[in-house]
Amino acid sequence: MPLNLLRDISEKVLPWTIEDLEDIEKVRSLRASGHAAAFVSAPGSARPYARVLALTPMGREELKRCLAEAIA
Repeated sequence: MPLNLLRDISEKVLPWTIEDLEDIEKVRSLRASGHAAAFVSAPGSARPYARVLALTPMGREELKRCLAEAIA
C-alpha cells in the first residue's frame, strides 16, 4: 500500500494530475485496491498520467487506521 501517496492525495486539491511514472504506478495500485478513484493512462502511453479524482471511503478509512497505528 503506497501510504505516503494516499496521505499526499488527502492533502491535495482534487482533481490532481500526476506525471511521475513511479507515482502513476502507485495510483494504479490504489485504484485497483479500491482506495482511490482515478483515470490512468494506458501502460506505454506517449504521455503517461494519472488524474486522481477522490479518495474512496475505503481509502479514507485505511489512511485513518494507518495514522492511528503510527501514533499508538
